[in-house]
Amino acid sequence: MKTLIINAQVFDGSGSPRFPADVLIDGQRIAKIAAYIERPDDPQVRVIDAAGATLMPGMVDGHTHLGLGSTVEHRSPRTEPEEEQALIISHNARVMLDHGFTSIYSGGNRRPRVEVALRKAIGEGWMPGPRLRAASWEVSAGTMHAPAATLKPTSPADHIGADDREPITEQVRQFVHDMADIGVDVVKMPITGESALVEYTSRVMEFKDEEIAAAGEVARERGIWLTAHAHSSEGMQMAVRHGFRVIYHATYMDDETIEMVANAPSPIFIAPSPGSLWMMGNMDQPPSPGMEVEEAIHSLREVVPKMLKAGLLVVPGSDYGFGFNPIGLNAKDLELFVDWFGMTPCQALRAATELGGQLMGMGDELGLVRQGFLADLLLVEGDPTENVAILQDPKRLSMIMQDGKLYKLAAHRSTSSSKAEVA
Repeated sequence: MKTLIINAQVFDGSGSPRFPADVLIDGQRIAKIAAYIERPDDPQVRVIDAAGATLMPGMVDGHTHLGLGSTVEHRSPRTEPEEEQALIISHNARVMLDHGFTSIYSGGNRRPRVEVALRKAIGEGWMPGPRLRAASWEVSAGTMHAPAATLKPTSPADHIGADDREPITEQVRQFVHDMADIGVDVVKMPITGESALVEYTSRVMEFKDEEIAAAGEVARERGIWLTAHAHSSEGMQMAVRHGFRVIYHATYMDDETIEMVANAPSPIFIAPSPGSLWMMGNMDQPPSPGMEVEEAIHSLREVVPKMLKAGLLVVPGSDYGFGFNPIGLNAKDLELFVDWFGMTPCQALRAATELGGQLMGMGDELGLVRQGFLADLLLVEGDPTENVAILQDPKRLSMIMQDGKLYKLAAHRSTSSSKAEVA
């Protein structure tokens, strides 16, 4: 199946300004980009007239929890039976796609087996949702001894600082092996605590260095990636030393840690999570002092520009899926990247597209409007390179394409069509 998109203003994902072009998609991939492509006299070629709308890569989110259950359409009490949770996880993936996120690097799922099954279903094309890097749950040191099939989310009662217990190195090894056996792409480790859940713990170490070293050894052996939940520089440095690929939050990253990340032997992606802090700071019920929200916001606004100046790979993703921070609001990160961190809209968009493709481990075929790349594309009514906030309105997305297949197409954007169905 071929699709020709004409009269588009193309933001190619690289951070460069938009340019006028036609784009031809053949099967799953972009076949040609040119100022003008001859209109086909072939009813089997679908033609979409962008009429000056912005054609851009599908967005990639680096830190969403499909298993937490809450979206802008449905708020989950997180007490549903297991069977219902599986349906909610699938629903959450569909909502992500509806909002223009065609890929997710998962932030962790309380039902990792369901996430692995969902990854398979989406990949096979019979379940709508973003392409997915599936993740384990972020199991605390206090629950690390539990069998993989019964692991539960971290709770205040589970919180044990690393200095207050004996080493659990073998339990950590077994956990990573168990998650690899399930089939996840990513194992997530909460190296530090989380003040939003247990007050004043964001800079308390959850794991010892030898335990994180063991996680790194097993991950390399099993060929899977590691993500760190880490607010403190001590925790981030531990992650860097032991080969973690992604660091979430990075709230109190100091200059020494920035330098370590910049000089790491393999790329490390940072998802600083401004969206969750913005949401907590704007709730009807103000956060308690122990949640450290104001302090975290102040620190992030200071340190992320330093990360950017040092060339660190900063990507969007802010713990979406909680009731206060539901899936569907994910594009708020891009607005905050501009307002809080001083990015231009084009730089923020690049973080969600080109860098997102690299985050997914697919930088040679995902995240750019480029010949030969996968046709994960959005058609946006308006110019997000001038006002990135418009991406928070799904009504602005008149086309959502994934792997060259139309998931959504507004009626006014189609000039001709084959008999192929549009989802």
